[in-house]
Amino acid sequence: MVRIPIAARLPLLNATLAVGLTTGAALLAFNGEYAVKVHSNFEAEAEFHSAALAWWLFTAVIAAGLLVQHRWPLPAFALVIAGAAGHQFDSRISAPLIDYAVPIVLYTLASLARNRWVPAVALLLSMAGNYGIGLYNQVYPIEGPPPDKVAALVPARLTDLLLSNADKSFELLLVMVLAVALGEVARARRARLAAVEQRAADLEREQQQRAALAMAAERARITRELHDVVAHGLSVMVVQAQGAAAALHRHPERTAAALQEVITVGRGSLAEMRRLLGVVRRDPAEDAGAAELTPQPGVAVLPALVDQVRAVGMPVRLVVHGEPVALPAGVDLSAYRIVQEALSNAMRHAPGAAVQVHLHYGEAALVIEVRNDSCTPRTQALWEQPGEPVPSDGGGHGIIGMHERATMLGGHLEARPTPNGEFLVTAALPLGSDQEGAP
Repeated sequence: MVRIPIAARLPLLNATLAVGLTTGAALLAFNGEYAVKVHSNFEAEAEFHSAALAWWLFTAVIAAGLLVQHRWPLPAFALVIAGAAGHQFDSRISAPLIDYAVPIVLYTLASLARNRWVPAVALLLSMAGNYGIGLYNQVYPIEGPPPDKVAALVPARLTDLLLSNADKSFELLLVMVLAVALGEVARARRARLAAVEQRAADLEREQQQRAALAMAAERARITRELHDVVAHGLSVMVVQAQGAAAALHRHPERTAAALQEVITVGRGSLAEMRRLLGVVRRDPAEDAGAAELTPQPGVAVLPALVDQVRAVGMPVRLVVHGEPVALPAGVDLSAYRIVQEALSNAMRHAPGAAVQVHLHYGEAALVIEVRNDSCTPRTQALWEQPGEPVPSDGGGHGIIGMHERATMLGGHLEARPTPNGEFLVTAALPLGSDQEGAP
């Protein structure tokens, strides 16, 4: 079944009302016994035809108002009032059915008006006009003997005329007030529905904005994760490849071991890159709430990381101070990434230097120290330039990325050369941080 839109149904409804009321009024006025009574009100046939023509003209004006009532309610109301006033001036052809268009259009005006005073003023003006025309018809009737103007001005007679006309207008007043009240109810309901729809649209737009911000933050986090994965993996692979090339002729067995380590590290890095890029490609609206099956690395896997770096020929020592405790997910991941990045920087800038990694479990914070025994002249020169920002590895995510991780968790990070020629990275991560999604 095909449903017609409301915008298309309103003109059809208006046309049906106009045709129905006009046809009913015409049949009532010019057909059957009532038509005979209407003819008896006229002394000459020409007078009847003239009055009938005027009736049809005023009826056409009312029908025009009905047709445009939803598009131009105020002009439509003016049309139906003008047509009804013309019918009221000549009451010899009485067909009140078409005049019911007045409360119908008044209802439409009240339901569509932006200001509630518009239908109220329209109601007062229409009732005042109806009362004035009724009073005029009583003082100057079309039928009967000429009016006695002097008698009409007698106080007793004038009072009777006013009260009589008030009685005739009371029923119409009730109908018109009811039309305005119903129209006001419809207008209030429409405004309430519009407010609800607007509120729902605002909430939906806010949710979309939040989702977009969350997606941007997640992609920024994944970018940092990719940097850490690629930087560390490639650093290990480059060192191993250099060692394999150097030992190719003198120690073939070491070359095979180094190449095998390159393969292992490369496969692990590719697997983690695929996992992270899979998160970027996935539409969060399709799998909202889906849990990430692959666990994030943390402090628990630092021994494996140290073994991996130690396998490339760098002497690395991991020392844990205090009793290890369960860490918030954000602190756990950030601690691992900070150590990973510090070891990668040590392999790039101070290959072969001894590195010490210290984890201090305190009551309020986890303190990380990564110290290597050699600070290269390039790194020393960078730190001796006053006013320079914290240097990075050239990709924009080295020490700066470590600093951002610590800051987002409410902690701090320092990366400075020491007076005795070492390079020290110190990070303090509060254990009270509950930022599960922190990078």
